[in-house]
Formats: sequence, C-alpha cells, structure tokens
Amino acid sequence: MRLFIAIELPESLKQEIGTVREQLRKSGADANWTRPEGIHLTLKFLGEVEESLVPLIKGSLAAACRGIGKFRIEIAGAGAFPNLKAPRVLWLGVQGDVEKLGALQASVEDGMADLGFEREERKFSPHLTLGRVKFPRPRDNWQDRISEIRDVQLGGFEAGHVSLMKSELRRDGAVYTEMARIEI
Repeated sequence: MRLFIAIELPESLKQEIGTVREQLRKSGADANWTRPEGIHLTLKFLGEVEESLVPLIKGSLAAACRGIGKFRIEIAGAGAFPNLKAPRVLWLGVQGDVEKLGALQASVEDGMADLGFEREERKFSPHLTLGRVKFPRPRDNWQDRISEIRDVQLGGFEAGHVSLMKSELRRDGAVYTEMARIEI
C-alpha cells in the first residue's frame, strides 16, 4: 500500500483553499489540480509499504510526536516551485509556528529513517500543493494571477495530530484514507 504522513486541514480551510485553486484553474493554467478534499500538509512520503510494517510505523510515529505539543499553522502566501518563470508546482504557503512544525517533521523523518525509509534529500519546505503544471508557458495569465495572490491570507488552525495516510491512485484522482491518528 502507498503511505504518507501528514497534518490534515479543517474542512472550512479546505473550502477556502478550493476557492483560490478554482480562481487559478479558471485563469488558464494547464495543470493537474489537487482536489480540495485531498489537500494536506505532507511531513513524509513513505511510498509502497508492506502492510506488516504498519504497526511499526504507527509506533515510530507516536514516538516522533511525543513531547511536541499542539501548535498553530497559518495558510498564507502563494507561489511556484522552482519559480514563476519555470513553474512545476503551484502552492500555498505555511506560516505560524514553523519551528515546532520543523521539529515535528525532523522527528518524523528520523523515526522513519530508523525503520529503513530513505531520508528526503531536499530541505523541508512546508507548503500545500494546489496543482502540478503540465506544460509551463512563459508569463501566461495564470502566472500573473499567482503573483496577484502571493500575499493571500486564508487563516489558520491548531495542529493537534498527525495522520498516517493511505493513498489509492484512481483514474479520477487519488483517494486518501486515514490509517492512524497520533496526537501531538
């Protein structure tokens, strides 16, 4: 099964994110758009995992979350990776208590590495993926729209748990199922 570890967002925030995503979609970006219900803050992608490892992952995740405590996350700002001139991923930014978020992600990364999962080589850059650009074209209307919403403020929430998620890839998009919820 295909697994990842994430912080889930409140439904009200997903709806607001969906509104922003729809504005970008209507402006002409040729992208694969993330459905609002599928938007989450990924801490670690595990990939294909044998079902027999799930109890070990849950235990390691519980240990990684111990002592972190709840913290505030704000969704603000927008942009593209690697940049607006050659965009591949359109995203919303994550602010708030990013130090605690970074400590949580590092703890999760360490715990999963102890179980044999490869460490992520890239530095953790918290964001919410709105879409993946198929064919970037220089300075299209939608790139101007990303620039216009660069300072968007969508509000925030208190992160109180981390989820172990199963991802099933289907024709109409990925379907996510929570396998475990660990309080932080």
